[in-house]
Amino acid sequence: MADGTPDPPDDGPGRTGRRRLLVGVCGSANVLALPQYLTTLRAELDVHVRIVMTRSAAALLPPTSMRLLCEEVHCDGQDELTVGHVSLAAWAERFVVLPATANMLGQAAHGLASGLLSSALLAHELPVLFFPSMNRRMWERPPVRRNVSRLRDDGHVVVEPVPVPAWQIATRDVRTTLALPPPATVAAVVDEFFRLPVGPNAPSAV
Repeated sequence: MADGTPDPPDDGPGRTGRRRLLVGVCGSANVLALPQYLTTLRAELDVHVRIVMTRSAAALLPPTSMRLLCEEVHCDGQDELTVGHVSLAAWAERFVVLPATANMLGQAAHGLASGLLSSALLAHELPVLFFPSMNRRMWERPPVRRNVSRLRDDGHVVVEPVPVPAWQIATRDVRTTLALPPPATVAAVVDEFFRLPVGPNAPSAV
């Protein structure tokens, strides 16, 4: 993917006092709750938020709605030529993927760059905070466990999903499944993530 576009304007702490948070959004069913998570992040933390959405995430949750909750929204398949993945990665003080699908965990673990989000992940030079979202069967499969271990070994933070009763699209009923932590918990973890030292000795799990 070419990245010849100019860097976005510098609106970092030096100008606004707000920390710069880049949020990657994947196409899990939990993406439907993203507005609540963003609202909580904005209420609890003093952050400037930009979003990068995958195609599947944008199909489930309209990017136009997300633009009401954050400063900028960029989408796979639409914005590769108008915003550079390297520019986004360099802009972010912290990079969070919420929710993170099994597919995106695998791409990040293996250094694949098939779209704007995965390319920005590969270009980001600091640890990334992942909030996985998938059913228990997928979460417990050996390939996913290996990908999570590799990400943690590389210095990234992968937060364990929590068991909750939720509507299952596949079975059309309510079952106990794995989901994202509550919005207040996510905000607290992101706040802690901003405070953590970065580098080879940074913690790899929360």
